[in-house]
Amino acid sequence: MKQIIQLSLLITLAFIFSNESKAALLLEPVVGYNIGSKFDFESGENYTGGSGTAFGGRVGYQNFGLQLGLDYLNSSIDMDDADIDENISLTEWAGFIGYEFPVLLRVYAGYIFSATASTESNGFDVDLIEGSGTKLGVGFTGLPLIDINVEYRAGGFGDYEISGIKQNKEVNYQSIMLGLSLPFTI
Repeated sequence: MKQIIQLSLLITLAFIFSNESKAALLLEPVVGYNIGSKFDFESGENYTGGSGTAFGGRVGYQNFGLQLGLDYLNSSIDMDDADIDENISLTEWAGFIGYEFPVLLRVYAGYIFSATASTESNGFDVDLIEGSGTKLGVGFTGLPLIDINVEYRAGGFGDYEISGIKQNKEVNYQSIMLGLSLPFTI
């Protein structure tokens, strides 16, 4: 939470100086579809082949193509592994930096500073906590109003809980998202 407040203050300061530099507020709702999601538990369980929907958005600052801000993504991932048929709910908060080139392309990267996930396995609630990671993305900006994005996310969770009992074992995850976004600058 402290990191969200610090990032919010940074964005507010950027807006104060934006009038002089012709910068703009960036608002960008995002919808997407996760493919090839994978969760690896230190205990030896591996969930692979996950796919599912995602929604979220970005808010930040844009000036001469440079973008800086806060990114939120909520995913619902159905794991299609032969051993399990589970649904994992994943929520990520990230700070991002990007650059929109003058012609057809945008690149961005982010640091996921807060991630949580939850699922149910064999009748027990499983909560993945204390997550962090990185994201890399590229977007095609050639369509009016709509960007087509491909984003790779990788991260890990320091611990997980099974029905409230903390397990001191790591969980790593990876996912690729194909998404559409509507970037607005004000």
